[in-house]
Amino acid sequence: MIRLKIVNFIVLCCLAFTSAQQPPQCDDQMPNVGSMKPSFGGIDAFYSMSKGISDGLQSTPDSKTYNDLNDVIFARGGATYNQVIKDMVVNQIGAIIFWSVGFVLVLAALVLGVATAIWQSCYSCVPKESSSRSKIPGYIYAFLLFTTFALTLTGTILFNITETNLVDSVDNAVVYTTQITSDLKNVLNTGSNQLSCQVNTTTTAVFSNTTQLLNGYSDAVVGGTSDQVGLTAVNNFPAKEYEKKNTDTINSADALGAALNSDSVCKGNPLANQIPLVKDELNSLSAAAEEIRVNQQLVGINQEVATIKGKINDQTKQASNGITNSQKTISDTVQRISNMLDNIQSDVDNAMNSVQSAHRDVVNSGGYSAVQIVLRIVVTIPAVLGCLFSLFALVAILLSLKNQDGIAVKLATWVLVAFYISIILSIILLLVSSLAFVFGWFMSAMCVPIFEDPDYHLFHLMNQTIEPQTGSNLPPDVVNIGGVLTSCQDSDTTIYNAINGSNIISADSISKQLNMQARRDDVNKQIMEQKNETFSYPQDYIGWQNLLNTQLEAAQKVDTSPCSSNVRNAYDVYISNLKVSANYTSIFIGNLQTLSQNAQIMTTIAQAQNNEQFDKGDAYINSSITDLLTSLNTNVFKCRPLVDIYNNGGFVMCERFGKPIQGLWASIGLCGVVLFFISILLLLTYRWLKTGEDNNRSKASNTKKSRNSQEETNGNRRLGKKKSQNDESMADSTGESPE
Repeated sequence: MIRLKIVNFIVLCCLAFTSAQQPPQCDDQMPNVGSMKPSFGGIDAFYSMSKGISDGLQSTPDSKTYNDLNDVIFARGGATYNQVIKDMVVNQIGAIIFWSVGFVLVLAALVLGVATAIWQSCYSCVPKESSSRSKIPGYIYAFLLFTTFALTLTGTILFNITETNLVDSVDNAVVYTTQITSDLKNVLNTGSNQLSCQVNTTTTAVFSNTTQLLNGYSDAVVGGTSDQVGLTAVNNFPAKEYEKKNTDTINSADALGAALNSDSVCKGNPLANQIPLVKDELNSLSAAAEEIRVNQQLVGINQEVATIKGKINDQTKQASNGITNSQKTISDTVQRISNMLDNIQSDVDNAMNSVQSAHRDVVNSGGYSAVQIVLRIVVTIPAVLGCLFSLFALVAILLSLKNQDGIAVKLATWVLVAFYISIILSIILLLVSSLAFVFGWFMSAMCVPIFEDPDYHLFHLMNQTIEPQTGSNLPPDVVNIGGVLTSCQDSDTTIYNAINGSNIISADSISKQLNMQARRDDVNKQIMEQKNETFSYPQDYIGWQNLLNTQLEAAQKVDTSPCSSNVRNAYDVYISNLKVSANYTSIFIGNLQTLSQNAQIMTTIAQAQNNEQFDKGDAYINSSITDLLTSLNTNVFKCRPLVDIYNNGGFVMCERFGKPIQGLWASIGLCGVVLFFISILLLLTYRWLKTGEDNNRSKASNTKKSRNSQEETNGNRRLGKKKSQNDESMADSTGESPE
């Protein structure tokens, strides 16, 4: 029967798509993810400066680089790690030029050392010129040496702090990664629990209320139709009670007749004549009430209704099985989501185990400690020697300024030795700094496009496809990861909103998929195509009712005041019972008339009942869908914590590790560059000191020459005087004058 199809259709619609009354409130609070942005205290400014230099040298990757990186991250096979490294590191021209500066300084140091050695070897061939030495260069060199000493000492301190911070970061790498994975696990579990809670509480209430709806559905539809048609009133008419009331009326009529016969005044009262008629009518009506129950048309209608109700109950049982299957399907879906999240967490745990194992192998290995010690030695010793050389040259200058002829003159050779050593040390530091810069360069190449791009260019290339609701005929929803990260910046955004969940499931898509209005119209059309049932009853029933009413009206007009009290009392009882019988008769006949009239429009009534029940279910569906989607839009799984976790990953990689790495090459480079300038200052100091030594030698030579000239003059005088004495002696002996 078509009514069975109607009921079944409504039941299945309510079962498949209704939500329950408002489900119990689920916890919609997502865990707070604390910021892991590190603070390095006073050295943070130095880190930021060096990181800014390295990051500033990174040119914006082109679309090919982003695509290659995207392919590597998702293992799509479109690019290799070597290709990505080449795109992101090797092709950075600015960083290459900056890196080359270190090698230029190394080459300059080598040239300076070789040139100085050649000059020193040929210095004795150069004619010496006496010159007077100025004190002004000495003061300038002293100031510059003090400045370089301070810079070298600063660089040394910065390096040691930086290496300590880097070692601390490496030692605690597992702590940071564990914190991130713990936050991720907490967020995923909480979000999964919220989804599960929302789904489970909703579906549980749906199935509970739908079961109640199914249990009462046959009564609602069949009973409503039966009530409106009049079948219920006819079936439920109390024939036995009606017969009893009529019997009471008949008995009261006999009592009234006996009282009239015993009363001489009222013995001929008209009531005595109507009593036999009333008794016949009441007996006929009582028999009619029993006879109508076996009326074949009524029996047929009742059998038809019973058949429909039985089939509805059969469909209700099948629908209950459908409830169980649907609940199992939804539970399986939720379980698949949970399994997916468990798999993600399992992958993260496996990665964490690998990281912890690798970290344990590295930290506990002797090589790790050896690298720390060697790095400190290779950097600290040259830097400390550079400081000592600066102080040594500074002392030599100060002593020379105080006394040119003192011990300062003898320190020039040691200053030259310090120059050659500082050249070698500066080359070592510059090479180490260049090597450290490679790590900072790589770090910036990774951090700038992945973690420090506010527009998420890389992630806008990453898309994930989510299939829409089954049977919705909607295209797959393409979720852009960059768009998700951008949307999730808002703390009130849910994951449903971020992934444009309305493209996957929405009230409109469900309504279009169901096309319920068209289906209802189709069912109503089929209802109206059915043949109406008929019901008729003997017209004598109407005559008996009319006669009974006439007798009641006539009896009420009789004046019994002249009669005895027995007559009056019997009359009152008779009239009262007669009214009851007349009222029951009116209901009985009215029910038959209603059924007779409405049986001819039963399809119209069934259509109205279908529309009424359907509209209730439709409103129920729409309200439930609205509530569910509202929760998904506003409360369930707010995704801001995922952005916080992503940011923390950037803080750990680019700041917790990245900043000390950037500070490492910057501090070593500072020491190397300053040491190079120290070597230049040492060479200038040596020349300045040597200039003073040559002047002293020239003065000593001139003094010696003057002394020798004076001694020669004195000798000549002594020789002349002796010769004169000899001549006089010879003259005396010869008697000649000496002249």
